[in-house]
Amino acid sequence: MNATTCPDPADTLLCLGRVYRAHGLSGEVKAIPETDDPTQFESASALYMGQTPDTARRVNVQGVRYQHARKGLLVLLKLETVDSREAAEALRGALLYAPAEAPDDLARDAFSWGDLTGFAVMEENGDRIGTVEDVVAFPGQEMLVIARKGRPSAMVPAVPAFVAAVDPEAKRMTLRTIEGLLDA
Repeated sequence: MNATTCPDPADTLLCLGRVYRAHGLSGEVKAIPETDDPTQFESASALYMGQTPDTARRVNVQGVRYQHARKGLLVLLKLETVDSREAAEALRGALLYAPAEAPDDLARDAFSWGDLTGFAVMEENGDRIGTVEDVVAFPGQEMLVIARKGRPSAMVPAVPAFVAAVDPEAKRMTLRTIEGLLDA
């Protein structure tokens, strides 16, 4: 792969997702997004790919599509220099990163679900629900474990349908609740 290592990667890259597997015969990969807005992949001209930010290498993005699956929304990526199913399969499990500080880049407001541990969880009407205690990876998507005072913890899918807003500076998340979502 013709790629370059990202300068000072530990401080400049945010994880946006991971390669799940190959798609088709022409080198597309299916990626599981780990960002609150998977459509952010559309504005990326390049991503960094590797097992850690320190080993991530730049690869140009040639195309972005989406696929709705039982596991949730998947991002289909066509990456430069990946032109066969075998080359795409070799990327299985690789993490996808984007620069954190680029002003016009997709990662400007991106975060990883795992970064939310300790965030206050609020309803849209302003009522406090609890605190993000943990984020558990399931095959379809991550689940937010929300600790609630005087009640059992609740598990909520970490998907845009329920996560209305995230404010990393205030360490606060707003949930869009529906009937039965927080019942334990």
